[in-house]
Amino acid sequence: MSTCFLSYSESYRPVMETIRRLLETLGFSVDVFDGPDLSRPPLAEFQHRLLAADCVVVLLGPRQPNPGGQNLEPAPWPAEEGIYAVAKEKPIALIMHPGTRVPETIQALQTPARFDFWNAEDFVRNVHNVIKHLIELQRRIDLPPGNQPFVFTKLIARNRIQRDGTLTMEIYHEVVARQRCERFDHHLDTGLDARANARIALVAPDAFEIEATVQSAPHRVSLQFEGATERRIPYSIHVSPPLEPGERFGYRREFTVNNFFPLTREELQKLAREEGFPEAYWLDGRAYYGRVWDVLYEMECIRIAVHFPRKVALRAKRAVALTLTSRTVNVLETERCNAKECLSLDEAADSAERVLTLQLRRPLINHQYILLFEPAD
Repeated sequence: MSTCFLSYSESYRPVMETIRRLLETLGFSVDVFDGPDLSRPPLAEFQHRLLAADCVVVLLGPRQPNPGGQNLEPAPWPAEEGIYAVAKEKPIALIMHPGTRVPETIQALQTPARFDFWNAEDFVRNVHNVIKHLIELQRRIDLPPGNQPFVFTKLIARNRIQRDGTLTMEIYHEVVARQRCERFDHHLDTGLDARANARIALVAPDAFEIEATVQSAPHRVSLQFEGATERRIPYSIHVSPPLEPGERFGYRREFTVNNFFPLTREELQKLAREEGFPEAYWLDGRAYYGRVWDVLYEMECIRIAVHFPRKVALRAKRAVALTLTSRTVNVLETERCNAKECLSLDEAADSAERVLTLQLRRPLINHQYILLFEPAD
């Protein structure tokens, strides 16, 4: 349970009690000095307790009611505690009585939630803004550790080979923003296949779909293609309004392209003889083909799958993990990929498909994961 240090002045204790209950409803353990201002503990004591907290809520108002007042001096305790929290880089939610002067140190921190601390009706009118601030604070506390602007918590990439000779690529990302985010760059490609005949293309200009899933409201999502080549189709996902720190968001897209997977051993051997066939697709003197995924950001889990028509039989399956910097095989990570709990082939009799899947928790950043197969005769 996260601990929140709640800063206030005795003159608006009833407001503090209301905010404390809201924080406890959200799952916070609330640390608050319950005595009047004059009996506050020494400076070192409040600093120790504030440092021990995960976050701080500052109720910033004047010493006494002053309806309609402007540029009112704030009560000293919440002002000082707020300044100290900013200096120690604590996540803060600022809730303010209108007209109160905000210390310069915390002035540019955020747009505070405002209501009259001595007017219950004004609180009711603005309680939705207060709750929004507290929820956003909770999101910042729950962020996974790290320095990147966002973390992908989930990736699912399904490649379905259709009977009409096309390939449906369904890709899903779930992301948590650490900073304000509005754009995510991706691409479709032929993997490591650099043969002259290797290509990927949409079967029609509009052969794609895009939708927001997890926490889609109030966000809209759109897709924009950017300079496609025969082997690579770059595109960007745009989210409006942008994601705020702590927000979790999911977006799914689906593309219909030409099928570039060989479906017979004879077809694979023909490709393997061509210049530009990937060396990484050769294992133990045998040619494989497969799907490649680069892990460039933190991810909690990835699932890469190739769905074959039931009539397509597979002779073998493998998985390989390469380091992107040195282009060498990571032996330990490759062993993990080939464990039965990570690499599987579902051949259920009642299914119209054979599904080859590589599923990993906490894949390594700056690694390339390759799901390989060898068709049977």
